[in-house]
Amino acid sequence: MSNIKVRGIIIKQSDFGERNRIVTIFTREYGIIRTVVYGAKSIKHKNSASTQFLCYADFILRDTGRDMMTFVSSDILESFFPVYEDIAKLSLCVYLADLIYSLINQNVPDNNILSLFLNTVYAICYKSIDNSVAKAVFELRVIAYAGYMPNLSHCTMCGKGEDIVAFSPKSGGILCKNCRSAGDFNINAEIYHAIRYILTSEEKKMFSFKASEEVMDEVIKIAESYAKTYNDKPLSSLDYYKKMSSL
Repeated sequence: MSNIKVRGIIIKQSDFGERNRIVTIFTREYGIIRTVVYGAKSIKHKNSASTQFLCYADFILRDTGRDMMTFVSSDILESFFPVYEDIAKLSLCVYLADLIYSLINQNVPDNNILSLFLNTVYAICYKSIDNSVAKAVFELRVIAYAGYMPNLSHCTMCGKGEDIVAFSPKSGGILCKNCRSAGDFNINAEIYHAIRYILTSEEKKMFSFKASEEVMDEVIKIAESYAKTYNDKPLSSLDYYKKMSSL
C-alpha cells in the first residue's frame, strides 16, 4: 500500500458505521474517488473539518487496492464556509454536486467540469450572483462539457439559418419556425444571445452578462430542462433546493 497526494473538493459524504465517514472527492488527478475516513465523526478527530462537504484541499490518501482509499491527512485550501450560513445556497451546491456525480464516471479526470464547479461555488459563496442565475449557467455548461453542446448555429432539424424561433432540449438546439413543435421553448434574439454567451464565454467571464428578468426567467427554464434531458437520473436535491429557495 502506498500514499498518494491529490487536490480536490468533497462533493459527497455519508456515514460509515458509528464513527467513520465515507467522503467522495472530485480530484484533478483521478476524477471522482471515494475514501474512508476512520473516526471522522468524533469531534476530536484532527481531520473532521476537512471531511466536510465542499472542502477543497490537498489530500493524502492511502491506496489500498480496493474500491475505496483510506484518508490519511489534508491541507485545506478553501472551506467555502459562508455557503453553510445560507440554506438555499447550500442546497444549490448539493444539487450541483449531485448533477456532476450523475453525469461522469468515477476515476475519470475531467478538469473542465471540476474547474466549472469550483468557480460556480466560489461565485455562489463570495459574489453577488443570484442563485437561479448561477444554477442556469452551471447546468448549461456542465451538460455541454459532458458532451451535449447544443447546436446554436442553425436549425437542428433542417439546417436552416433563418427564422429561428425556438430551443428544443430534446432535439439539442435551436429550431426554425417550420420545425418547432409543442413543448419547445420560444426564444427571441435576447434569449438566444444570453444562452450563447453562457456557453461560449471564457469561464472567468461566464457570469458577466446582463439580461432582463423576463429573459433570464426563460433561460433558467431552458437550462433546467436541458439538464434534465441529458441526465436521466431524477435528483431529489433539485426538489429540495427549490423548496429551500421558496422559504
